[in-house]
Amino acid sequence: MSGLFRQIFAGLAGGLCLMIVGCWLGWPSPFLHKLKSGEISYTLTSSERSWIVSLMDFGNVISPIPVGYMMDWLGRKPTFFATAVIFQISWVLALLADGAGLLYIARFLAGIGKGMGFTVVPMYLAEIAEVKIRGALSTIFTILLFFGTLFEYIIGPYVSYDTLNAISSVIPILFFLLVLFIPESPYYLLMKKDRKGAQNSFSWLRNYKYDEKTDVNAKAKEEINAETELERMDSQVQKEMELRGRWHDLLGSHGTKRATIIVMTLSAFQRLGGVSCMLAYSSITLPATGGGLGPEEYMVLFGLVLTLSNFICLPLIDRLGRKPLLLISCTLLGVLQATTATYYYLDGRPDFDATKLRWIPYTNLLLFAFGYSLGIGIIPSTLLGEVFPANVRSKAAAVSTMFYAFSSFFVNKIFLFVSDNFGIECMFMIFAITNIVAAIFTYFYVIETKGKTLGEIQEILNRKS
Repeated sequence: MSGLFRQIFAGLAGGLCLMIVGCWLGWPSPFLHKLKSGEISYTLTSSERSWIVSLMDFGNVISPIPVGYMMDWLGRKPTFFATAVIFQISWVLALLADGAGLLYIARFLAGIGKGMGFTVVPMYLAEIAEVKIRGALSTIFTILLFFGTLFEYIIGPYVSYDTLNAISSVIPILFFLLVLFIPESPYYLLMKKDRKGAQNSFSWLRNYKYDEKTDVNAKAKEEINAETELERMDSQVQKEMELRGRWHDLLGSHGTKRATIIVMTLSAFQRLGGVSCMLAYSSITLPATGGGLGPEEYMVLFGLVLTLSNFICLPLIDRLGRKPLLLISCTLLGVLQATTATYYYLDGRPDFDATKLRWIPYTNLLLFAFGYSLGIGIIPSTLLGEVFPANVRSKAAAVSTMFYAFSSFFVNKIFLFVSDNFGIECMFMIFAITNIVAAIFTYFYVIETKGKTLGEIQEILNRKS
């Protein structure tokens, strides 16, 4: 098994928790539809439905900081195991629920698991990958996330509610088993001054054998000198760990301050731009007709485009670069959301017949999925693993996850209220403005990290000019 394949396997195994997150993100769509059609034995009020949707993000808000400590105390791999257990409990509770109570707890625990996954996975991927594939490997984050969402969209409409939860509960077990076969992050082991452990982890990830007698890399003549790479990693980690990372260090130096502003702002923009609400509510807010297929079928297509579009980003992220993809993505999403807002405004006017325009929200839903996965859906998590020094990276991951969660909680909670009282077009116009502002922010403030080592990125961030 080549080193490249091993890095991909480790990334997929650790990143499988994001598929579980994706399942929970997609779960409200079939759940709300089954609830509306009477397929579920109990009923819920509008307020209970909005709380069930948004409580996942509330759990997500509170878990990243403790998980940040956990990653630096116990390691990345034990954090994966704990995440699997939390998710397994959440699915069992959903299966046993006979009303809002257990669903509140299940979604809350799912949010805790989401915060754990969103915090540990970007860091693990950045720490195990070679420079030349680091950007591409980071797309595993979004690919698995939306594959989980697609999984729920595909099977949800065609199985019972209990069957949906039972099938979904198998994935955490598979995740737990796969993590048994991957190594701890060499970055973490070097942080703990476990040079031998880091060497073993690095040897597995790069698939080379270290000759202790001659102290040379057995494959030193190959294209990549893995031992030299480990030495550089060790030097960088020790340099960054000279000062113990504290929370206020995220704003301590010019470089970390700029990195914090970039990642946290993009994290908030990603969710405030509308993806959370489109994942949760589109199946009940799309027009009943006008797209050729029903809303549930379009949600399957939505999840499919979200997933497959990542494979377009896969080669582009290390060729075209992070910043150009962000600019294209945010601008496109702004235009699409503004167009959708215009449709809903016209459709709500009694003196205007919008029947012939009902294709717009359906088409824009799919184009949104493409534009989102092309840039803003994946670049923030990529930058998270690239722009922070090792001594504060876990804390940055925790805070970033909180920004994701709070923004998602906010828009999911207000979506039905604003739509019912002011019109759904108001929410889509808010989404449009958010995406345009994100494009402007990217143009003036975000740096390009394509093809640069983590040390070179720190040098760029710390330039005063």
